Amino acid sequence: MILWIQIHRSKGCFEAERLALLNFKKFVVSDGADADHLLSSWVDDSMSDCCKWERVTCNSTTSHVIELFLNNTRQHDENIWFIKLSMFQQLKELRNLNLSYNEIGGFIDYDEGFERLSELKKLETLDLSYNKFNDSILSSLGALTSLKSLILSWNNMRGSFPSKAIRCRGFERLEELDISGNLFNSILSSLGALKSLKTLIVSDMFDRMNEKISYAKLKGMPGIMGYIVLGCFTIGKATRKDDVYGFREMALEVV
Repeated sequence: MILWIQIHRSKGCFEAERLALLNFKKFVVSDGADADHLLSSWVDDSMSDCCKWERVTCNSTTSHVIELFLNNTRQHDENIWFIKLSMFQQLKELRNLNLSYNEIGGFIDYDEGFERLSELKKLETLDLSYNKFNDSILSSLGALTSLKSLILSWNNMRGSFPSKAIRCRGFERLEELDISGNLFNSILSSLGALKSLKTLIVSDMFDRMNEKISYAKLKGMPGIMGYIVLGCFTIGKATRKDDVYGFREMALEVV
């Protein structure tokens, strides 16, 4: 096994993973972006080690791709983008995928959703912030059962936070959830289904919410002990009704 790793290391990243990354670059170019400028190190050369490419992190021992930072790859294009998630299926060791700031609003294939990433059994962090997704994606996100951190802030999600989708699908391991800046008017009904949740970030939502998040309500949720006020970086325990509700920027901390 040690000999195999040493032999592989001399060749750089895995060919299947290198080709998957090049397919993503071609996809970005097909949408009109100047990917040659943005992803200049991503070259179609068999001698080019994709572990050394910008926005890519590989495991130092196995050379598998483990992190991809594909945020803002469309250079501030405000048109809605439809993505093809099957491009990432070859990245079996991927742990962190950042697709933020891309104006993604859906998928190219009609029957495609985040279930396409369910083969990525080690994916722990998914950042979809500052896109154009609506709350219909929550049920397919539940297929990603390895997720520990899910960032959905500043999308087009509205209404009640969908408890049915969460209770029926996945999220058993989810420890951090950021739904800041969306248009949900109710979130408490689903918190009890997130058994592993440690941090819920709901910044800039209280002006839109119909319910007041009070200590009396939080006390009934599993494990909730207090709050984090993001604006001034203080941590404390909620002891009165007004300790929690009233902060414009806030995260709940559960244990």
